[in-house]
Amino acid sequence: GGAMRREIQDASEINSQGHHMLPEAAARRLVRAWSIDLKEIYEGSLALGIWPERYVRNAGSLTTTDQGTLLHKRVAVAGCGGLGGYIAQFLTRMGVGELRLFDPDRFEASNLNRQLFASEKSLGVLKAEAAREALTAINPATQIEAYPLDINSTEAHTALTGVDLIADGLDSLTHRARLFEQAKEMGVPMVHATIAGFEAQVMVLWPDGPAFGDLFGWGATATAEETLGTPAVTPAVAAGFQCTQIIRALLGTLSPKSATMVHIDLLTMETDTYLF
Repeated sequence: GGAMRREIQDASEINSQGHHMLPEAAARRLVRAWSIDLKEIYEGSLALGIWPERYVRNAGSLTTTDQGTLLHKRVAVAGCGGLGGYIAQFLTRMGVGELRLFDPDRFEASNLNRQLFASEKSLGVLKAEAAREALTAINPATQIEAYPLDINSTEAHTALTGVDLIADGLDSLTHRARLFEQAKEMGVPMVHATIAGFEAQVMVLWPDGPAFGDLFGWGATATAEETLGTPAVTPAVAAGFQCTQIIRALLGTLSPKSATMVHIDLLTMETDTYLF
């Protein structure tokens, strides 16, 4: 209401970069004073063109309107391991309003070289649950739901209702082909990445565009990752590319008219782009 807007304006200040900003301490005080969620304070602040301190370093790359749009978006993350862990973290820090995390697996020692939420303490813990706990501690304004399920399973189907986009962090071409068919049926884009060694490929697949299975094969089980391994840096770089395209798709600044794939070689710092 008007009273809350006035309190947000009164509590705001100009930061060192010249942006109107609501300090986090003030936002927390308003949460207590008004008995509402932190997300609602952020929404009110952004509607006034005032950056919550948490997001103010997005200023210049995003507008407060963009940031407010992200607060109302829902993304499903398929897999919470190498790619999925970084995707979930980046989207939480960027301020996407809701994430639904899907992964039936538990952390094991071989995950420790690259998976963001794998640690000595999380060995044996469900990946989706460990990710939810860590991400809630990073940004309580992002609603995190953990589903220890295969995203392609019948049980997971209802949990996908209402998502705006699916982020692919799976490790099998067959599973990815099935996931795209789900995304197509739901009418939402799927942002895909594959990693192997020091190479990655990233692509946005649109519901009306080419099918994943047609582009990469429907029944393949072996991947280059099994032969070349996955060093820690590759999923982080690939997920960064993915999340940039996810943000663009959520904000409506990415055209669904073209399907573009980028291949990244981290060792040579070369990229190749392909249009489909």
